[in-house]
Amino acid sequence: MNDTETNTNTTFLGRFYHYGYYGALLTAWVATLGSLYFSEVRFYVPCALCWYQRILMYPLAILLAAGLLRRDRHLAYLALPFSVIGQGVATYHYLIQKTTIFGAPTACNAGVPCSTAYINWFGFVTIPFLAMMAFMMITVFCVVAIYRNELAAGEEESVPWPPVVAIVTAVVLFFVSISQPIETPVTQAGENFIVETVAESDQQTPVEPGDVDPALIAEGKALFEQACAACHGLEGEGVAGLGVSLTDSEVVLAHEGPDALEMIRSGSMPGTPGNTSGGVMPPSGGRPDLTDEQLLAIVAYLRTNPSGMQ
Repeated sequence: MNDTETNTNTTFLGRFYHYGYYGALLTAWVATLGSLYFSEVRFYVPCALCWYQRILMYPLAILLAAGLLRRDRHLAYLALPFSVIGQGVATYHYLIQKTTIFGAPTACNAGVPCSTAYINWFGFVTIPFLAMMAFMMITVFCVVAIYRNELAAGEEESVPWPPVVAIVTAVVLFFVSISQPIETPVTQAGENFIVETVAESDQQTPVEPGDVDPALIAEGKALFEQACAACHGLEGEGVAGLGVSLTDSEVVLAHEGPDALEMIRSGSMPGTPGNTSGGVMPPSGGRPDLTDEQLLAIVAYLRTNPSGMQ
């Protein structure tokens, strides 16, 4: 390699190292406001592990900005514990969602199950996956910044007000622009469907347990306890702010299997007819891994004993 190529590479690497902290700052602010967008605009209720990731991510948005403005050469060492631990928590959360390594999915002590997948882009991108990538990027950028500081230990730099303010302002404005309250349009067909279902429910009767394969009911009961009980209660009695009662649900009693399956797959946003909890039911109940047959087994279980699950 000649001197020209060496100088070019050095210049390129120097610029790359120089922007390490800025990359970490941008990532932290996007992740922080992204999580707020999901919970405050999309109404996705965070589970316990989501809150742990927030506890580790939110301070980074402030710490990185303040450290850059103070020209703190030890900033990376302060940020790395947050990003490394956060990456571990996010990875653990993602494995709970996508694998059975840690056993069957359950609620994290109380509330929304950690297995709930509000989004499942391309079949693998969930919210914990996005958090995992954000923590990993911050970790990499901090390691880059540490190496850069060793190369430029004797350099004096001005306070980087313009880039820090520009990054924070751009990210905030972007999320403000997209963070309009979600209004779920209700079509006439949807209204008719709900009205007809409620009207017909008086004529519907629960399915007698003897009319359904006991093995199917047992499978539905087990799946209900795994995937639904955290939001709808172990007895289907409902949980305030999370899920409605299913013990006397007209929807459960009135819908035929395919219709109920379509509603479960579609999910429900606040304001949707029939959604009285004020919360979000994610598509497929947050369990896109469940097959149609498994969801229909849950429906069959609920229809056999809607007034008092055993």
